[in-house]
Amino acid sequence: MVELTLVKQNGQILTDSNTLNIIREYFSIANPAYRKNVPYIPSRLYCITPGGKFDIGLTGEIIKLLEENNYIFNISDEIRKQFSCGFENPTITSLAFEFRDYQEKSIIAAIKQGRGITVIPTAGGKTLICAGLIESTRATLNDPDALVLVTVPSIQLVEQTADDFISYGLKEVTKWSGKNKLDSSARIIVAGTQMLMSDKTDVSILSDVKLLLMDECHSLRRGNEINKLLKLVTTPHRFGFTGTMPTSKIDQWNIIGKLGPITFEQKTLTLRNQEYISNFKIIILNVQHNTRPKAVTSINPSAAYESELEFLIENTRRNEIICNLSDKLTNNTLIMVDRISHGEILEETIRKICDSTRPIYFIRGSTEIEDRENIRSFMNDRSDVIIIAISKIFSTGINIPNLHNIIFASAGKAKIKIMQSIGRALRLHPTKSMANIFDVADNTKYGRLHLIERKKLYNLEKYEYTEKKIS
Repeated sequence: MVELTLVKQNGQILTDSNTLNIIREYFSIANPAYRKNVPYIPSRLYCITPGGKFDIGLTGEIIKLLEENNYIFNISDEIRKQFSCGFENPTITSLAFEFRDYQEKSIIAAIKQGRGITVIPTAGGKTLICAGLIESTRATLNDPDALVLVTVPSIQLVEQTADDFISYGLKEVTKWSGKNKLDSSARIIVAGTQMLMSDKTDVSILSDVKLLLMDECHSLRRGNEINKLLKLVTTPHRFGFTGTMPTSKIDQWNIIGKLGPITFEQKTLTLRNQEYISNFKIIILNVQHNTRPKAVTSINPSAAYESELEFLIENTRRNEIICNLSDKLTNNTLIMVDRISHGEILEETIRKICDSTRPIYFIRGSTEIEDRENIRSFMNDRSDVIIIAISKIFSTGINIPNLHNIIFASAGKAKIKIMQSIGRALRLHPTKSMANIFDVADNTKYGRLHLIERKKLYNLEKYEYTEKKIS
């Protein structure tokens, strides 16, 4: 017999040691950092402790495993109440903006489970779903003043999300970030995760939170500091929103464990076919290099990659290809880079190539939030702007409907970054019938390997793409 019971905020599996070990092994992966001769690094990473403790949100996955393997098991009422804390007949509250069909369905699914994750592509209207979930959950709970915490990953998103909430008709909204002090009398807190994780921040208010929403919840990876923060929030009513779940099983289980099961998922192509987001095409520009990066003899496994990256960043021909392309494209263009040094080189090159009256900006971490917002607004009013941006800043959450072209100047292979970056161009705009995604690839060692991974992702998501060799 396998017993699932509640111990404080955690679930616990009570069974014989052999059965527990089988369950633990299923919810584990090989540790990529493991080395035979390096002490203190375990060979596997586990979601369930040796004593059988697990995060409540993982309950559904554990039940599924037990049922598939015909185990006899029992679940305590306390576990059931924590995991399935929803309502069969939720009250859906209207806002200033009307919900699309799938948005209303996602809100209903979330409230019925009471906790969980909504997977909606970028440009699918996650912020409106969040606002609808807040007001509808409060109405269903019959608690219109319930304290709500909404976490977002950047200061800019604090500003954007709070302003959107207010435009939708939500009241008593406060911003909490390095730029904004918390108004403790407000009932909806939009907070930056960095502010919450600061040692200088008093987070005692978190124990009073009745409803938690975590935007871009794919960042809730195993081992991240924000995991500790969630322990201070005791409510079972917690919801995550993302456009893409991580590929690693251990990270998926961690997110599900902390928040709950995936309650609703919508694909990018479905929204495109329903004309809720822009049509788009991916053009792979395969740059053929006659020379190669210098050979690296170092035993450091990352040295060869760094050498190749430096070669590409400083490659004059490659940079001119990117800059000439951005100059020839009509409408607004966003060039995504990973390194500041690359952005600086591209900015200098573009300014030499383009008409001097054309607006060109380079947005990096040091760019003030107010300046970023001004540029974003300016871009929605113009059709000839070129923005170079660090991908960590602009791949997530930035709302620019009047964006027609994106150039991946350093695409890499990270699934979430690629999917989120593509999403920047998918918002509808009256002037946009087709968004163009230019994937700049290279015939270097890692360039080839990373392109293979990106093409696997495009094929998996059923994104059409064309390839063109640049000799």
